[in-house]
Amino acid sequence: MNQNDIRAVNELKSLSMDIINKAGSGNPGICLDMAAVMYTLFTKVANVFPKNPSFFNRDRIILSSAHITPLYYAMLCMAGYPITKDDLMNFRRLGFSTPGMPELNNPVGVDAMTGIAGDGVATAVGYALGRRYISSLIQKEEEKLQLLNFTTYCFLSDADMVSGTSEEAFSFAGAQNLENLIFLYDANNMMAEGSSQSVQKEDLTKKFQSKGFYVDSLRDSSNIKEIARALNSALHQKKPALLIFQNIIGKDSFNEGKNIVHSGVLSFDDINSLKRKYNIFLPPFEISKDTVIHVNSEITSRVDKRKKKWDEQYSRAKTINSTYLNSILSLLEEGKFTSDFDSSNYKINDGYREPLIESNYKVMNLIAPRTNFFLGGSAGLSLSCQTLLGGANYQDDKNPLHKNIRFGTRERAMAYILNGMSLLGLKVFGSTKLVFASEMLSGIRATALMNLPVTYIFTHDSVYNSEEGPIRTAVEQLSFLRSIPNLMVYRPADILELLGAWEVILRSEKPNALVISTNSIPKLPGSNSKAVQYGAYIIKKEVSHLDGIIIATGSEVVSAMQIAFDLQKNGLDIRVVSMPSLDTFLLMGSNYREQILPRNVKTAVIEAGKSDFWYRFATSEEFILSISDYTYSGNYLEVLQKMEFDYDSLKMKIETLMK
Repeated sequence: MNQNDIRAVNELKSLSMDIINKAGSGNPGICLDMAAVMYTLFTKVANVFPKNPSFFNRDRIILSSAHITPLYYAMLCMAGYPITKDDLMNFRRLGFSTPGMPELNNPVGVDAMTGIAGDGVATAVGYALGRRYISSLIQKEEEKLQLLNFTTYCFLSDADMVSGTSEEAFSFAGAQNLENLIFLYDANNMMAEGSSQSVQKEDLTKKFQSKGFYVDSLRDSSNIKEIARALNSALHQKKPALLIFQNIIGKDSFNEGKNIVHSGVLSFDDINSLKRKYNIFLPPFEISKDTVIHVNSEITSRVDKRKKKWDEQYSRAKTINSTYLNSILSLLEEGKFTSDFDSSNYKINDGYREPLIESNYKVMNLIAPRTNFFLGGSAGLSLSCQTLLGGANYQDDKNPLHKNIRFGTRERAMAYILNGMSLLGLKVFGSTKLVFASEMLSGIRATALMNLPVTYIFTHDSVYNSEEGPIRTAVEQLSFLRSIPNLMVYRPADILELLGAWEVILRSEKPNALVISTNSIPKLPGSNSKAVQYGAYIIKKEVSHLDGIIIATGSEVVSAMQIAFDLQKNGLDIRVVSMPSLDTFLLMGSNYREQILPRNVKTAVIEAGKSDFWYRFATSEEFILSISDYTYSGNYLEVLQKMEFDYDSLKMKIETLMK
């Protein structure tokens, strides 16, 4: 092997140990046994652009094995990315570009936030799926243009291999026959608590081949020439690839092969022994000038030629007079989705009444033809959730431009796959029944943490799904969604609020959850699509004097309004406030909030879910009419009556409270 390469790999290992040692924490094992793989990827194979790290056709490198960050940061610094020596010396410290787990755009060179086993695997699949879709859009206009043909590489560990999220994502990737997707598996058979032999005994080669993967297993993960061969061979496959690197964890340390080297800090003597073995006598955190020159030359001499050919294609694309192509280039260059959807353009007859999920189907199919960048799917429930765009045409490798994605019953992977697609600027959605929202917790948290404009559509809300029993009745899920910071939750009351919610979502750059009822709901008098942007508004104003306020969301707004009209006959003048988005309302200024909910007025809340978030608005606990326990099996009208949440019970409680 080239002596310059050997020297650079050894410096990379040494620098990684310096980073961990100074921080007092980290994972030295993977940094030692995967250093040659990381180095080879950057210098011999991947299209990386240290001076232009945001170039949209760069190869994506996802760290599902998130504990590999010290090695990754060391490689970025060595390659010339904007990672400083000071950053490396302050690994895991506040205010520096080297957090313990990868964080999006911090530093530049990190393509996704990861840190939960399997999350990077599914995110990488999303990147590959999004790339295929956008690339197919481009080639539909100009077949020979290869403006988006990057490869997604994903580092993974034994923990990723036994993760349920990974299993879902691998299976989906194989079924979709996704190209330009390569997984780099550090198969050191060691996890934090010991050997992985007791938790994984499959023949991985046969297992992944049966999924539709190309598989290659390397016994010597220090041989740069052999690693480069394996990577280049994987690049030429028309299917996803898994490269298995048979490693000894913490190779060359005093504790090589033991779980003790999985995490922690190597001893002073151990680090010195390693550096002597590697013939490294540099001061801590130093990289030799010769290594910097060599690494820079290895990258630029290879990548610059490819970039020159790409620039020629890009220049040609810019000369093509095509609004269609220009919109795609704008998405890739600016990374922002734009929409001209205006809810006020749609007039709804006063007699309109239908299940809200049917209304949602119609609204989504008003949106889809207006843009190429709105697409998504369901975790096996697109027909139940009624979220198909157009006909039942599903995306696959033969039909990459279809907008419906069949994820199968894979809620965990679906959320992360959507994140990967969203990172390319696509406006994506995923749907399932509300009761399954908790299956997606980790992925939705990642969406919120990365502030990605993914839309989660949850149907069959609350007690109204009681025919399927309490196991399918989602009384607690709405509170769970509202508890996630940075996730905007919408529960519209009728078709107009639904239109308004979609207008806000399409213009938003934040994560959103849309909770939709299966109930047949009329167009409500006073409903206002434009008011959804404020989170809450007065849907029924008091006639002359304000005796009390009822706040309601979703289906319960229908009951709240009828109660207010009935109580008006008994001399009680009640205002009804529809609150389609509690999160949005809380962002409004105090003047608006007090205009809608003035102080010192009796205020009750009606919502068929837990009461957790309503104490800040209700006069007292007894003014919160909610369902805070699991329900029963049966017709929902019978169940509502048993739980004293039927119309007559609600009306009697409100009248008593307001009097």
